[in-house]
Amino acid sequence: MRFELLEIVINKAEKLNNLIEIRENDINPEEIKSKWISYEPKPKEIHVLASDGSFYSKQYLGYFLGVFGGYAEEFNPDALQQNESFVGDLYVSVIKQPENFKTLLTLFMFLSEVKAAYNLAKEKKPELIMLDGTLTSKFIIPFPLPYWFTKEDCSSLSKVVESLYSDIKKECLNYKSIYSLSDKVLEKVLKELPEDKRRFDFLEVIITQLAYYEYLITLYSLLTLEYKPIVIGLAKTSTGTDLLGHSIPDIKLFLEYCNDLGYSKTVGQNLQALKSEFGNLANIDQELNNKIYDIHINAFYTKYYDEESINLVEYYQHDKTVKLEELIDYIAGTVADGNPYPFILKRMDREVRITKEDFELIERELEFIFNKTGRESLQWD
Repeated sequence: MRFELLEIVINKAEKLNNLIEIRENDINPEEIKSKWISYEPKPKEIHVLASDGSFYSKQYLGYFLGVFGGYAEEFNPDALQQNESFVGDLYVSVIKQPENFKTLLTLFMFLSEVKAAYNLAKEKKPELIMLDGTLTSKFIIPFPLPYWFTKEDCSSLSKVVESLYSDIKKECLNYKSIYSLSDKVLEKVLKELPEDKRRFDFLEVIITQLAYYEYLITLYSLLTLEYKPIVIGLAKTSTGTDLLGHSIPDIKLFLEYCNDLGYSKTVGQNLQALKSEFGNLANIDQELNNKIYDIHINAFYTKYYDEESINLVEYYQHDKTVKLEELIDYIAGTVADGNPYPFILKRMDREVRITKEDFELIERELEFIFNKTGRESLQWD
């Protein structure tokens, strides 16, 4: 860093503090407190499943390499043995922009963690399913677009995606890993494509769009499991302002102005407003498209351990959904070791996280470690 930048920062520090004070001067603390319900949680143990995911990527000359995984584990207070589920893979891409590759890996990561949770939940039937991050964030992941991979005309490829969609829908939930990345699906894609279209970038357009639809099918199936578990997403941060309507996020205002344990009033999440379309799903499978938009997700903020910590919780609303205070009791029952965050989600993060050292090991196993990235000339000895 140049020292001139630090001088600019020092000179602007007071202005920034004044700006923050101006933003907070129009806040009425009583208005915020009126939307907060004080409640002392009564921690309860419950059969719970938690899931999280991770990915790591690197750009080389001409292609990207990414690895990703999703891990789920159940915690049953009435059982001696706990069970787990893992879904993961690697992916090589000729995608054109690094930011689009990270978006694509986020899709694969979400699919992995949701599929790991679905596989285990269907078998063990936990009463509570906890996902890291909000439920709505799982739905708004972008649809992979052809221009991410190629500048060529790809209009004919959409017909291949449509023709293979029924196979994806029929088989993906019975396939323990990601079905759209399987050799079986690749063979079917190649059969559908004429020889002059069997290019890596064209294959990616088809495969990634099929993976997107597999993700929607799996996510919807997890939320609507026949035995109707409680499904929640829990987030440590949020930029939402729906409840209080200030420029400062609700989560910060509730944290600062509400000093009691408890929870906020709920606010419904409108998927139609958050996501106008799910790729071409409305034309391929209108029934599923409509069912997704009919999903009811409610959100609230809660302090369930101490007054200095707050989380945003989103839960899927169905006819067996428990009362809010009972749900908070269950969340409080997952806290351990004096840490104000569910221990099981911390454990999932630790188990599944892919580090730089992990990726370097993978590179060595693949003999990628000496492949050029194009940035070698910028490195110092």
